[in-house]
Amino acid sequence: MIGTRLAHLRRRARIVLILEALTVAALLPLGVVALFLIATLLGAGGWQTDLIAAIALIAATLHARRSFTTPESAAIDRRIEHDSRLPHRPITAYEDHPALIEAGGNPLWQAHRTRIDAAIQSARIGRPSPDLAAHDPFALRALLLLALIAAWIAAGGNAGSRLAASLTLPHLFAPSGITAQAWITPPRWTGEAPRLIEPGAKPIQALTGSSVSVILTGAGSAAPAAWIGNHTLSFTTIATGSYRTTKTLAVPTTITIGPFWHRIARYHLVIAVPAPPQISFTAPPTPDPDGKRTNFSWRAVSPYGLTHLVLQFRPLAAPGAQPDAASAPHENPTHGDALLDLLSSPYAGMTVTTDLVATNKASLTGHSAAASVILPAPILHNKTAQALEAIRRSLALTPQVRPALAISLTAIAKAPPGPITPDTKRDLTKFAADFAANAPPAADPEAKLWTLVQRAEQGAAFHAAQRLADARHALEQALNKALAGKSPSAMQLQKLLAQLNAASQAHLAAQGQKAPTNAQMMQMSAISRLAQHIADEAAAGDTAQAQRDFAKLRAMLRQLQNAKAMSATQQARQQAAQQASGALSKLMRQESSLMDRTAQQNAPPQMGNQAGQPPNPQSQALAQQQQGLERQLQAAAEAMAQAGLPNSPSLGQGQHAMQSARAALQMGDRPGAVPAERAAIAALQQAQASLQAMRLGHGTGGGPSGLGQRASGGHGEFGNQNRSVITLGRAGANSDARKIQDELIRRDAEPDLPPPAHDYYHRLLGSDF
Repeated sequence: MIGTRLAHLRRRARIVLILEALTVAALLPLGVVALFLIATLLGAGGWQTDLIAAIALIAATLHARRSFTTPESAAIDRRIEHDSRLPHRPITAYEDHPALIEAGGNPLWQAHRTRIDAAIQSARIGRPSPDLAAHDPFALRALLLLALIAAWIAAGGNAGSRLAASLTLPHLFAPSGITAQAWITPPRWTGEAPRLIEPGAKPIQALTGSSVSVILTGAGSAAPAAWIGNHTLSFTTIATGSYRTTKTLAVPTTITIGPFWHRIARYHLVIAVPAPPQISFTAPPTPDPDGKRTNFSWRAVSPYGLTHLVLQFRPLAAPGAQPDAASAPHENPTHGDALLDLLSSPYAGMTVTTDLVATNKASLTGHSAAASVILPAPILHNKTAQALEAIRRSLALTPQVRPALAISLTAIAKAPPGPITPDTKRDLTKFAADFAANAPPAADPEAKLWTLVQRAEQGAAFHAAQRLADARHALEQALNKALAGKSPSAMQLQKLLAQLNAASQAHLAAQGQKAPTNAQMMQMSAISRLAQHIADEAAAGDTAQAQRDFAKLRAMLRQLQNAKAMSATQQARQQAAQQASGALSKLMRQESSLMDRTAQQNAPPQMGNQAGQPPNPQSQALAQQQQGLERQLQAAAEAMAQAGLPNSPSLGQGQHAMQSARAALQMGDRPGAVPAERAAIAALQQAQASLQAMRLGHGTGGGPSGLGQRASGGHGEFGNQNRSVITLGRAGANSDARKIQDELIRRDAEPDLPPPAHDYYHRLLGSDF
């Protein structure tokens, strides 16, 4: 009974000792496994990590195997005695035998055996309690456990996929269903769309700041191992078997998907740094003949377009002075020309060195070679304005003499050398005090001095000019928003145009003009129509045409801003031109009516030549009417000459055509008179167009671009129409084609017809007209 009990205790003690020995031996392998899991959860998994972990685990297992030994019998008995707290090793005594056989019946020996049996009967075995502190005195096992928990929390939702990817046994061959698709998205400022890329050895170009995205499909329960450069590429789950990753590119790198034994895809990415724009003058800057602006043209090489183009300049005689700058239009990213009003610069009137500074969408700048130009100087008649302009220039060139300039400015404010308005004198006195005290209101003194110069020069008209400038700026700002996709409502646009019209009339009234001329009203009407066209084009998505029309509108607004009141002589000349135009309109209507009667009285053609038939009374009456129109045209030409209007060659051509028509009618050749009458009407129309162009203030041409005429470039009402014509042919007098032609001629003869309508009718009538 005692022997059976002791055998059972020894079996249990052996198991406990083996478990404790295994636990101690497994410390090192378990530490390797913990480090592997931490690395995998932190995204550092991959075949390199798997290989290192496998080698380390094998080494740790071999070390554990060598350090593990099975417990000996003495150790088993000692464990029983230790857990049962049995002193004096009773199990060893249980194995003892008396030296003398006859001593076995000794009562003392029997008492000894009874005590040993009782001790073994009460013996027990406790739970395994390995002495880990002896083998891990620094408690690294706890540190690894905490690190493993932290890594699991950091991995979040990717923990399972990362562990699954690391614990999946490698396949000898690539899975047949896995596919990789990658594309590069250029930086947003380029405006370019994403593009697909193909794996292979060929380098793939990309800009700095681009992002590369990879989608894997058919990958099973976990994404395959992937790397970007030397770093592990982690994927997020899209759906079952589909994974995605996106990385921003800054340096050349390689994206590898799949371990070396079954490579899925590899992308070699070459990263290019955006290049700054190359900008240059195509012609040296020159002063414009108008004496107010500077003309220059430029050419740029920038694959990313331009966001800013600035003309920077500084005086040639003072290279140390602060540079001044003005923004230039850059609707075309490759080339262009501009007229800049630089009168507000303190260096106006001086020789300056200029260069162009271009900025592209990548915020990189390029500089052109320097060029020199003499800036137009403001023409000032008021002596106070001249004195203030001199102070402004000295301040810009030599800011160190500001104290002396403050004294001069105070003296001018006390006793202006030229007449100025009371408001201007009050503001000048206040500015002089702030300038002398270097107070905050005197910040940016050059700009404020230029405002005072303008106020002194323009007098009471300054506020009207400022009001017009504000209305012009408000309209341009609204149309700029329309180009950006925020079109103003029809009511807002009409309100802005009404404000511009009122400001323009006030500007002219301040200059002494009581009422706007016809040319000025036509100009305002053209501005209104063009503004509406720009808003409509922007709303329809035709941004390119809207930008071209906006450039024309800005030129028209600049012309409106610079408009001057007409003198009495100019107004008289405009009135004479208007009267002459009315007389020519009346002549055209009469000539058109005569041509209509000539064509209607023509009988259908008969055999033979009608020119040889004797004239009839109807033809003679028409000839007399034609002679009367000749005299009226002669009288109109003499009146134009007396009024000082330029002689138009079209008047002589009209007289010659009328003479030819009269001669044909006198001979009874009415069909032969119709082309001559038509030519007379065409000549009168050309003469009237010249008068209208002169009334608009643009010489003897067909009218200025922007006032209804066709300009070069563009299309539509305010652009360039094609020069093809629609010819009606040489149909009979009673044909439908001839009736249409005669109707067009009658409409073209309407008084005060706008130049665009004349041009349209001329194109319909064709080159024979």
